[in-house]
Amino acid sequence: MLNYVLHKLDELGAFELLGEDKTLEFVRRLCTFTENRYDTNPHEILYGLGEKLKICYGCLQKKDDVAGEYPICKECSKS
Repeated sequence: MLNYVLHKLDELGAFELLGEDKTLEFVRRLCTFTENRYDTNPHEILYGLGEKLKICYGCLQKKDDVAGEYPICKECSKS
């Protein structure tokens, strides 16, 4: 459900309005809160958006090398 909400926010241009830093902060807070409280995982939340937002689901950092269906950076993919 959170993935759907993020996709809708993206369609409405919310991330462009927020800018990269605030978008990263929002996504980090969302993923951390829901992971601790509702046992979600960042991969499910960022599926299909990680590459566009350039946020790795493994380390929740802005990374230019995040690509593909699974939004993970090269550093996290080696772990």
